[in-house]
Order: sequence, then structure tokens, then C-alpha cells
Amino acid sequence: MNLPNEIEVRWDSLPVDLWLSIIHRIDVDDFDPISLTCKLFLSITDRLRTTLTISNNVDAVGVLRRCRNIKRINVHRRFRGDLVSLIHDISASGLPIETLDLSDQKLFPSQGLLKMRKTLGKTLKTLICHGILSLDNEDLVMISEAFPALEELDISKVGYVEPHYDFGSVGEKRITDAGIKALASNLARLRKINVSGVHLISDASLFSLLSNCASLSEVLVVNCNKISANGIASVIAQRPSLVSLSMCRRQLPVFTDARALQHLHICHSILSDNDLLSIANSRLPLREFCVPFCRGFSLTGLAPLLQAHPSLTHLNLVSCGFLTDESMASLAQNLREVTSIDLSSSRLTEFTFMCLVNCCPRLVELHMSDTDLGTFRDLCFSSMKRSPIHSLNVSCNKNFNDETLMQISSVCPELRMVDLSYSMDVSERGLIQLGLNCPHIRSLNVSYCRKVRGLGDVGFRELVTLWASYSGIGDEGLAMAVQGCGGRLQVVDLRNTKVTEYGVIVMVTGYPRLKEIIVCGEELKKVLEREGWRQRHSHSGFIRFGKKAKYENDKNANFMLGMKAARQLGLDLQIMKRTLDYEPCIDVSE
Repeated sequence: MNLPNEIEVRWDSLPVDLWLSIIHRIDVDDFDPISLTCKLFLSITDRLRTTLTISNNVDAVGVLRRCRNIKRINVHRRFRGDLVSLIHDISASGLPIETLDLSDQKLFPSQGLLKMRKTLGKTLKTLICHGILSLDNEDLVMISEAFPALEELDISKVGYVEPHYDFGSVGEKRITDAGIKALASNLARLRKINVSGVHLISDASLFSLLSNCASLSEVLVVNCNKISANGIASVIAQRPSLVSLSMCRRQLPVFTDARALQHLHICHSILSDNDLLSIANSRLPLREFCVPFCRGFSLTGLAPLLQAHPSLTHLNLVSCGFLTDESMASLAQNLREVTSIDLSSSRLTEFTFMCLVNCCPRLVELHMSDTDLGTFRDLCFSSMKRSPIHSLNVSCNKNFNDETLMQISSVCPELRMVDLSYSMDVSERGLIQLGLNCPHIRSLNVSYCRKVRGLGDVGFRELVTLWASYSGIGDEGLAMAVQGCGGRLQVVDLRNTKVTEYGVIVMVTGYPRLKEIIVCGEELKKVLEREGWRQRHSHSGFIRFGKKAKYENDKNANFMLGMKAARQLGLDLQIMKRTLDYEPCIDVSE
């Protein structure tokens, strides 16, 4: 319809501030198609980007020149370019970067970071070096001298490799008490430090941090074998303002002096009921209580602790074998403020799920992996109130089937992320109802769901990531999904499925926003090449094509089952994860 001349307005004549306020409300993941519309929208989306993830072959100089409001830069764990050169480009950009994440890089770019001293020495607040095997004492000295304004530092699982892993000379690097002492002497503003998995540091490192870092309020020392209970007790006694503490010890300190402690994480430890009663009697302002894979305590100690802390928002009780549906019905009465709870590796059923939905009105994240969900199939969910749960993990439940899925989804209409992996009895029938009941799902994992042939032709219109490796999905299922689902899919994992060349072509042509395809087989690789998904790089097990698609070799897929089982046991397989982790990588390039 033509508007009268006096009220006709061209879209490009609207004020930039108006477009800025409109686009600001859009999810950052949806910026790419908007930025291709016109130069105005490109400039606006560049202004709104605050986080940049850099993977392989990204023109960092051009991106950093355009996006002048970047505050955080993540160097992807699979980055295989020249890291020192990249650090130089970041430094030369002049951006006031506040957070730099270098997690899982094989080599630490000490010389590159040293050159950042003039540009980022006063602005960088957070440095994440998790899993950098080459990090040593000299690097810690360099960090403290180059970035004296650091407030948060993560050097967990660095500088040490188990003997049976062959990583060459990087395995000889070490971090000791001397390195932590030198680090602490220059970082007076440090508020949070994570040294989990640094095996050679002792109580002396804690004393150095306490003596030099007056603002220190968060300490993570999980799997630090030489740090004793006395060392932890000294931290609590000398720093009553401590807010967060994560540890892995057999003997707990007294928490009476920890008047400000809000986050307490204890893993793989032997706890007694008296330990939990001591925490309860300390009347800490706890908001988060996590005891995954701990043993030795019972309901006698846990119930009073939860009753004493009704304001808890996060609770982790993974592998608490004594939990039953009846005990959870009682405990749930004290969990009205909980937003996230993990009850995996237990024998809990739908009764517990119903209790949590009825008693926890703020619950948005629930993990019930490796439980007995699906045992009772005649329960009535129709009278239950709707739950605000956004993220649901019900993987590895041997009794979980379509009926259970349909019942749970009927009371969780706000679901955004669902993990159904290893649910052998879930089929397309259950997924169709899931899509109808929960129209806002953005991430779906049906890996190893052998009976899943497709997603149906309705629902899942907001789906962004689909993990379907080793499922029963084939060409027909993909074709129906393209017809019924929205066009927002960006990442899809189809390793070891029944998808053929036809299915790959359907995916490429049916989803214009597709960024990553993970497939197996030389024939499918050739199809991607024919479709213009040109090879961009290759290294140790996968080839990445064109617009951020990638091809995966079969050899890594063989380890997936073992990784899943290890995760359920809580084993630390960080080195394997670097090879087997398939998190989506979103590039921002010109």
C-alpha cells in the first residue's frame, strides 16, 4: 500500500540512534545477515559487538579496525595461526581490551604479551590462560610486570603434563611457589585467581597471595595436591571477606571466620555429616553449594545445611548415591530460590522432577543425567504448573523414552537447550511433540539416539545448533526438517549418520545461515567442495571448509563413547577434550 507523500518515510532516512536501539535488541548471533543488508547496518552491528572470537585464518586486523567497542577477545582453542603476530595486531589496534582468553593454546606468547604493556597494561582486567601447557614461572613474572592492573587470573591446569602424554618439551614446563610469589608481589589489585590443577604449588603460594593481594576474594585450588587443609584454613582466617572458595580436600577447615563466603565448591572429597553440620552452623551467606563426586555424608548432614541456607541459587549433588525421591521431596522445600541444580548420577525418577517443578519457581537449569528418569510412565503431569526451566540435560538415561519426553516437555514450554544424547528409546515421535511444546529451543543434542530418524516437519523454528552424531537421522529426516524448521540453523553435527550426498546438499541450500557442518566420509567432503565450501585449513583430524563448515575424520569419532563415560565419572580428560571438543566457533570477518 502506498502511503501519502506527507507521511512516507524512507528507512534509510531514519536516525542512526533509532536503528541502533532496534538492532541492540537483536541477538548477537543474528548480526551477520543484518550486516550484509547495507553499510549502515554493518557499521551499527560493528559498534554493538563487544566480544570477538578468533579462530583460524581470520583477518584480525580488519575486524579490529571496524569493531571499535570490543572489550573481550577469545582466541579459539583450535587456533593454528601465528599467535605472537595476532597478539601484536591486538596491541596495535589500540582497543581498550578488558578480557583476553588464551585457553588451551599450546605455547604461551610471552614476547607478544610483553609488547602489550604500553597499550593494555592499564586496561586489561582479566587474563585467562587455562590449559596452556608451556606456562612456567618466567611467564608468570612477565604477566605481573606487563599487566599490573589485573583483577582476575586463570592459570588452571597449566605447566604440567602427565607422563603418558607426549607433548614434547612443553611437558617440562613447571609452575612452582616461586612463580606464584613473584606474581603476587606485582598484582596488588588481584581479586580472583584460579590455580586448579597446578600440582607443584603449596601453602606457601597461598601465603604469598594473602600477603600481597589485599583485594583477593575468590580462590580456586581444586586438585592442588600440596595445598593442605591448614593452608585453606589460613586463607579463611586471614581473609574473612573471601567470597568464593573451590577446593578438593579430604579434611575441611573451620568456616566460622568466612563471614562473606557465598560460593563453596568441594569435589572428589570425603565429607562427613559433621562437616556439613559445621558449615550449616557457621551461618554463611551461601548462594552456591557444590559437592560433586563427594562421599561419606548422608541426609543427616545435608538436610540441615540446606535448611540453614534457604537463599541458595546453585546446588550440585552429582553422584550422591543416598538420594531418593522421598528425600528430594523433603529437601525441595528449602530450594525455593534455586536457579540451577545438578542431580546427575543418582537413582532419582520423575517424582523428583515433579517436586522440583512444584517447589522451585525460579529453576532455569536442571541436570538429571544418568538417573532413573523414565521408570514411572503412568504419572500425570497435566495438573502441574508450568516451569521456567531453560536448560535441561537428561542424557544417558536408559529408561527415558518418548512418553517421558512428552510429559516433561509439556510442563517446560520455555526450554532453550535440551540434551537427550544416549537416550536409546527416544524417537521422532517424541521429538515432534518436544518441538510443538517447546517452540523456543535453540540447541538440541540427540547424539547416539539411534531411533531418531528426523525432527519432523513442525516445530524447532528457532533451532541454532543440532548435535546428531551417531543418530538415525537420514536424508528424509533432514529434508522434512528443512521444510518445517526455521532457517536459523548455524551448526549441525552429522557424523556417522545415514546422511548421504543428497542430505548434505539439502542442508547447504536449505539453511542460509549455516556456519558449521561436521560430517564423515570422503564423498561428503567432495560434495562440500562442489558446493563451494572450500578448504580453509587442515590439522590433526579435521578440515574446515568455506563459510565456517568443517569435515571430521573418523578417527576422532571412535573416542566419543569413552569421553561420555569419562564425563559421567568426573574424570579429568582436558588433553583429550582439546581434540574431541566440537563447540561452535563463530568468526567475525570482513
